Amino acid sequence: MLSSFIKSKVIILCGGRGKRLGKITNEIPKPLVKIGKLSIIEHKLKYYKKQGLNEFIFCTGYKGNIIKKFLKKKYKDPIIYNSSVNTGILKRIYLAKKDLKTTSIISYGDTLAKINFKDLVQNHKKSKAILTIVVAPIQNPFGLVEWNKQGIAKTFNEKPILNHFIGYAVIEPNLFKYLKKSIINLNNGKGMVKAIKTLIQKKLVNVYKFKGLQMTVNSINELRDANIKIGNYFTFDEIV
Repeated sequence: MLSSFIKSKVIILCGGRGKRLGKITNEIPKPLVKIGKLSIIEHKLKYYKKQGLNEFIFCTGYKGNIIKKFLKKKYKDPIIYNSSVNTGILKRIYLAKKDLKTTSIISYGDTLAKINFKDLVQNHKKSKAILTIVVAPIQNPFGLVEWNKQGIAKTFNEKPILNHFIGYAVIEPNLFKYLKKSIINLNNGKGMVKAIKTLIQKKLVNVYKFKGLQMTVNSINELRDANIKIGNYFTFDEIV
């Protein structure tokens, strides 16, 4: 099991536009936005390497040339698959499939999470699933109401705890044999959503429950919160 983990590659999805970060991403792609003293992608790579993960595939799109230039300065011979800005998340992964010969970890480029990746891969292998998605609890800030056709309330849940996908997954190399090209070619995140739903119907999706520290940088407010969390720490990994 350990050898399977060591051979696992990490696919880092770096192609999104990052519109909600406003003027910041007019100049640079989102993975290069800094949290504290390091960019998001540097925080990610430092954390992965500390856990024994050393093989990475970067799937770029928006301002891919800038990410490529940055990576080539920092790391030796990075594996980069560049596609258009409008290429969907699932299609980006599909374009890298020739390098996916073993169990691989998917990581969205704007998300940091203190996951124990050895445990994640072991959990995935034990499940014998084709796809494992990492989920975390989140409290809905609203009271949710359900009612029948006559408008009579059936349930009322005040600020329920929901489970959400946090942008990390584990896949097997034969993932795409279960998916039609029409799903793979869907734009934005639609293909990924459809793929998960399709594989759930086939009972091929495992869930890994995560309750640790995580940060997603999708907006100016989230970037501000991430900087507050990191504070005086140099890297994401140092936060306790």
